[in-house]
Amino acid sequence: MLHVYRACAYDELGQLPGAVADCEAALQLAPSGRIAVFALITLALVRERLGDSTGARAAAHAAIALEPADREAHAALGTLLAWHGEYPAAWPELECHWLDERMYFMRRFPDLTEWNGEPIDGRRLLLVHGQGLGDMLQMLRYVPRLRERGAQVLLECPPAMLGVVRAACGSDDVFVTGTAPRERFDLFARMMALPRLCGETGTRGASGVPYIAADAARTATWSGRLPPRDGRTRIGIAWAGNPQHENDRRRSIPLDAFAPLAAAANAQWFALQVGPRANDAAPPDFPLIRLGDAIADMSDTAAIVAQLDLVVSADTSVAHLAGAMGVPVWLLLPWRPDWRWSRAASDTPWYPTMRLFHADEPAWTALINDVAGALRAR
Repeated sequence: MLHVYRACAYDELGQLPGAVADCEAALQLAPSGRIAVFALITLALVRERLGDSTGARAAAHAAIALEPADREAHAALGTLLAWHGEYPAAWPELECHWLDERMYFMRRFPDLTEWNGEPIDGRRLLLVHGQGLGDMLQMLRYVPRLRERGAQVLLECPPAMLGVVRAACGSDDVFVTGTAPRERFDLFARMMALPRLCGETGTRGASGVPYIAADAARTATWSGRLPPRDGRTRIGIAWAGNPQHENDRRRSIPLDAFAPLAAAANAQWFALQVGPRANDAAPPDFPLIRLGDAIADMSDTAAIVAQLDLVVSADTSVAHLAGAMGVPVWLLLPWRPDWRWSRAASDTPWYPTMRLFHADEPAWTALINDVAGALRAR
């Protein structure tokens, strides 16, 4: 097992040949069992990072062959497939990412059937969600498709999302998480299962963007709060996600890493960050206009974003929101991104107005310099 742990450390440090060697050494010592599965999953991710997609998939399939019920092995294969846009094959494997969530909702609704794609004309379908806000924003695109199938769609969401969700889905069918009256719906579906259930293929241009709009009254209020336009580009910035997320150490970016951007654009910079990192110290000479303390919910964020020319963001809900609104957004991705983002392409089928910037190493320096160059070119 020590070989596998060291392989993971090498992977984090970008020392990929060492990671491969340690995984292979672990497999020599333990060709079967849990250690072998762990080594093969690690090897799959490292080989993908080295550009060996065929070898990566072979390692993931080998892990599944050893332990057919291992959820991490299936989730790794799903991630590999999704990185390459092979979504129909990826969806069943990725279900293993959300197995705990599924079990929770099955316990919550022991008398209900979970929708699995069968005809739902005339049925009352409750959409439930146990993942992050960004995931929910991404999945809201499927509500119109469900209604086209004849379903009455109800939805639960956190309080901070109520305004945005009601604007996107209708004001009568949205409830705070955990409060939807049982008598109002016939069956339920997890939002993260909707791409699979709706037959999502990831075809570019078929995402129905924009599908979220800012509230007109909120937009007018924020128009009076924001500094007037003075000819400079208005750019919003968000640098950190939920600190409880298991991948937060990779995806969140230190605010001081953005220092090169200040001189790269003649811009008004608006901080869209909320939560525990909203008051992170800005780099010297970075003209950041702080808004976080006045942002009450996602509807406020949407009202601000609607008045910006560009959003630059780490992999957070702010990036999803801007993309869903059709606002130009540059997404800054870590060296191992989430399943939904390509590992190489600069665009994404999820949001046509989004541009992807990829880090090749744990440090953000090279990526931020790429963003600075893109700002100068813009």
